[in-house]
Amino acid sequence: MFLAASGLSLLGASALAQERGADDCPQCGGVGLVPIPDAKPFVWVDGQPAPKPEAAVGEQHCPVCRAGGDSAELVAAAKGRFERAQSKHAEWKERIGGRLVLVMTRHAALTTQFTFAQAKSAGQAVESLTLHLKRVSRSLALVPTRLGEYEQILLWERSAWDAFRKVMEELYTPMQLGDAWSLSKGFNSYDHVVTPHLYESPQTIRQRPLTHGPVFLAARRQVHLATRWKAPIWLAEGFAAYGDHAVHKANRWWSVYDPGKTPAVGDWLADARRLTKAGSVQPWDKLLRRELRDWEPDDYYQTLGIVAFLLEAEPGKFLALLRKLAAGDDQVAALEDAYRQPLAELDRRASTWLVARRS
Repeated sequence: MFLAASGLSLLGASALAQERGADDCPQCGGVGLVPIPDAKPFVWVDGQPAPKPEAAVGEQHCPVCRAGGDSAELVAAAKGRFERAQSKHAEWKERIGGRLVLVMTRHAALTTQFTFAQAKSAGQAVESLTLHLKRVSRSLALVPTRLGEYEQILLWERSAWDAFRKVMEELYTPMQLGDAWSLSKGFNSYDHVVTPHLYESPQTIRQRPLTHGPVFLAARRQVHLATRWKAPIWLAEGFAAYGDHAVHKANRWWSVYDPGKTPAVGDWLADARRLTKAGSVQPWDKLLRRELRDWEPDDYYQTLGIVAFLLEAEPGKFLALLRKLAAGDDQVAALEDAYRQPLAELDRRASTWLVARRS
């Protein structure tokens, strides 16, 4: 797999911009909305009866800074997202041609060449991811993408990938495509800031379920937007891997720099625990500044373990970390300020927590 964002970061602005509450609100963190704790999954696939906007509302006005907000506004917003997603899907049908299936979840639209069943499974996996993140964080700040604003193109077979690359080259300039565009030709995914896309095939789905790629891409985008595209490598990759593991309890998708140093498929959280018990992990002050090109397979496992600790042990402080990174703070200073501990102490606590954690 190959994943790389282009330089169009301004086009990736958070869809939460129009839903702001009080920036210092202790309840919603400035989002203005909070998750409905018992919201049911929302996944709609082409061919099903028309979706009901009410069913897609998974949030409510913040009871602290937006008390008394009109729930009808949220239903109207959901209806507008349906319309935008369907309009964009129609545009892709004209550009790509052939049969395309639209899947809508609360936080993403998937335009796919998959079968109905395959498309539905991809949508369910992405919805499971965002429900998990909202449940763990009790916040919408960790899921800033919105239907109608964030979409993925899921292709079938290498020939469709090659054809879609030509479509992309007609839509975007070389600068907009990004520095890694030419390198991505030989892989099967490209996390373009506006149009992330991937392909699967009969051969690849024998190696892994086709749900892993969409989940990884969606998780990675959440942390990129939450930090205003300032997430360091360890956080972006570790968070994407965390999302994959949260949904599948195994990791089968990752970013590639050196194909000769790829991690193994499996339960990376268990691998991180194993490394920790063996005393084989890297000190945080070293690992956090490593570039992807320098990563060894064990680094993939450890960064997932770090993110799991930071998010699950103290979710409120994890959200504070993301805000500090978004403000431009140095990553070490942001960590120490958000968690109110020196980096070395956080490193020690993470090891203790990870050894004790059970999947």
